Amino acid sequence: MEINFETKHLDKKLYQRMILHYIYEHYSYTDHTRLIAQDKWKIIIKPVTAFDNSFYHGSNTDTLDYSIPHGVTGLGDITCYLTDSSNPLIRLQNMSVICHELAHMILMIYYPDTITKQRYDDFYGKAGTDRKFFSSEVHDRVAEGRVKQFTYPLKRFQRIKYVGVDISDLTNSRKERRI
Repeated sequence: MEINFETKHLDKKLYQRMILHYIYEHYSYTDHTRLIAQDKWKIIIKPVTAFDNSFYHGSNTDTLDYSIPHGVTGLGDITCYLTDSSNPLIRLQNMSVICHELAHMILMIYYPDTITKQRYDDFYGKAGTDRKFFSSEVHDRVAEGRVKQFTYPLKRFQRIKYVGVDISDLTNSRKERRI
């Protein structure tokens, strides 16, 4: 997996480790097929100021605030637009955005062709619309408040906590392979 940063103030090593921590919480160590699939992905971290507003061409973009962190997940790549600051509270906000996009990636690897009915309205569709599971499920869980606090062990007695979309019931865990 390739993780590239186009920011100036983010602690790149810390963010890389936290990204990998979230990802590997959702794979069994023995699930080689999925591990190989996720290793082909590319993650790009950019400042929010780098976002091209024309990305959402043809959509009602009057309601979007491009100055807040957000991300885009494509086929094989993730681009996150983050607040470029070393502030720990900003890191918490940034990690929520990153985890949201990583959840799309992980579910895309587990359920690439599954279609589901969207449970809630969002920017991309209305409740009841048929949509790819890896997209709809993440947005529906955010609407339901289904998030989880993750703890990353930084040093022997120091932990960093961050919040991400909870998809653990849909994936494997580090030590268990259910799916």
